[in-house]
Amino acid sequence: MPWGLTPAHLIIILVIVLIVVGPGKLPDTGAAIGKALRGFKDAMETGEDPTKAAQQPVPPAQQPVPPAQAPVQYAPQQPAPVYQPPAPAAPFAAPVEQPVVQPTTPPVEPPHQG
Repeated sequence: MPWGLTPAHLIIILVIVLIVVGPGKLPDTGAAIGKALRGFKDAMETGEDPTKAAQQPVPPAQQPVPPAQAPVQYAPQQPAPVYQPPAPAAPFAAPVEQPVVQPTTPPVEPPHQG
């Protein structure tokens, strides 16, 4: 390859160009570079002065005309529902202390006298 470029170098250059130009405009950019190189090659073969070619007016490029679009009809919007969190299953309360119950002893019967 000329200039000592390997396929790895070319891939790196292509990735950088893709990042800078973007994938959408890559074909247009490639076509413009091709035209420029072809013009340079033709000028070198014919011996024309490149400054003379640069002085000629270039017609402006035609911009594509977008197709006419029908107006968009929007449906009336309904209000968004208001979020209400679900009610808890049981209200949280502090635990109730139970009174401590002392065991009772059975009444003592007086001894039988008999």
